[in-house]
Amino acid sequence: MNNEFMTMASEALDMFAFLAAELIILFLAISYIVGVLQEFLTPEKIQSILSSRNGKGYIVAALLGAITPFCSCSTIPFLKGLLRARAGFGPMMVFLFGSPLLNPVIIGLFVVTFGWKVAAFYFLIAMTVSVVAGYVLEKLGFEKYVKP
Repeated sequence: MNNEFMTMASEALDMFAFLAAELIILFLAISYIVGVLQEFLTPEKIQSILSSRNGKGYIVAALLGAITPFCSCSTIPFLKGLLRARAGFGPMMVFLFGSPLLNPVIIGLFVVTFGWKVAAFYFLIAMTVSVVAGYVLEKLGFEKYVKP
């Protein structure tokens, strides 16, 4: 029994080390890519694209959320870049909601499991929920709760 416990503990430690290394590399790579993008995309350009005055900003933010992987290793650095660029609050919230709901892995699993019609329906519903949630939070004045 003791040998079995040691084997399980060793396997768990190996898995932890592997996942920790993988997530650290992913976080650093995404942070670097966001930094490079910030060199080419000026804050003014990001503000104009993701402005809450521009209705397209909400859709662009949802699509940006859809192309980022689910994990916070990509979502958080991307959101930090949007905060630095002073993108609109509503579109930033749409991105934050859309990222886990619309990520490519989930959409791919929906296509394989349920077919493309159900996946498209899910995508449209998740996108609508994300956009509506971001819009409502902005209109209710939740921006005042974001720390500088």
